[in-house]
Amino acid sequence: MIFFEIIFWVCLAMTVYPYAVYPLLVAVWSRIGGRLWVQKDNWPRISLLISVYNEAAVINQKLDNALVLDYPEDRLEIIVVSDGSTDATNEIVSSFDDPRVVLKAYERAGKTASLNRAISELTGDIVVFTDANSMFPPQALQKIARNFADEQVGLVTGWTKYRRSGCDEEEASGVYARLEKMTKKGESLISSCVGADGAIFAIRRELYRRLEEYDINDFVIPLHVLSQGRRAVLDTDVYCLEEPSQGAAKEFRRQARMTNRTLGAIRRNTHFLNPFRYGSFAFFLVSHKVLRFMTPLFAVGTWLISLLLMTTAPLYLLIFVLVTLFLSAGLVGLKGWSHSKIIDLCATFLLTNAGQVVGWFRFLTGQSDTMWTPQR
Repeated sequence: MIFFEIIFWVCLAMTVYPYAVYPLLVAVWSRIGGRLWVQKDNWPRISLLISVYNEAAVINQKLDNALVLDYPEDRLEIIVVSDGSTDATNEIVSSFDDPRVVLKAYERAGKTASLNRAISELTGDIVVFTDANSMFPPQALQKIARNFADEQVGLVTGWTKYRRSGCDEEEASGVYARLEKMTKKGESLISSCVGADGAIFAIRRELYRRLEEYDINDFVIPLHVLSQGRRAVLDTDVYCLEEPSQGAAKEFRRQARMTNRTLGAIRRNTHFLNPFRYGSFAFFLVSHKVLRFMTPLFAVGTWLISLLLMTTAPLYLLIFVLVTLFLSAGLVGLKGWSHSKIIDLCATFLLTNAGQVVGWFRFLTGQSDTMWTPQR
């Protein structure tokens, strides 16, 4: 039984570590040894790159939003990269009578392939990547640009707020989103954050390196920036607004696709796990991504071994009951039978980890997700 007890405590520790211990550790570390980067007024030429596939429902609103951003008109170009759209997206973009708006319409090849083709045709010093459904507040570009006053900063990421259509009130961020933002902020202060928010992030164009068609751009581009000796940082004042995801099924598919592609990217970039070469970032990558993606395995191990050991000590029985209640609460939340904060937290954890399990299966069986269809 001692063997199973050791395995149990390892599984429990590894289940808790990525979501509780690691964020706290980074927060403390950043306060003790963090280093701020320079932020000051800066007006580089910006290429706002909007990736689209059949976005006729929102592209008009996105372009209206982009055209009123508080940034000098002569220092901004707005490039819509259409990956084989078959609806009215291209026609809507072409109807805009503003020299800043340019349509790049390509045959369907996947988001990453389209980005590779478009980058070489841009004129901006800074490339801001965004999605058609992500709306920017007026000063978003100014706040992005100020970070590039520091020559060591190669990439700046923001984060996503949620607001329902027709409502002026922004929804409070969930526990998971707040945890992610806090963690990336701490990582940024120490060295560099892991990954970017695909809805709003920016790089120096000179640092862009061609992506493989299977790469997940908001994870691999930051790695390319780091490999060139620059920092990738989160500016918490930089954000975009989106409507909340519609339905658990779409979020599940998104998590599965993201997990599959990120695992593939980690496998192809294992040198970033070398702490002698990449220092603290290697530790961040293991903790923030590798161990977090392994959470489903550890969580199931915790539950099954507590079931095996529950007759040997009251503690194991208690943990088995608590984990069972947690999972049951998650199912209740996914069914929509309750929406308390605790129930929603359980549901988010369950949905995320279920999606990761499918992502692992697709990764291990060699299935790729190079084509994309935005999940709305």
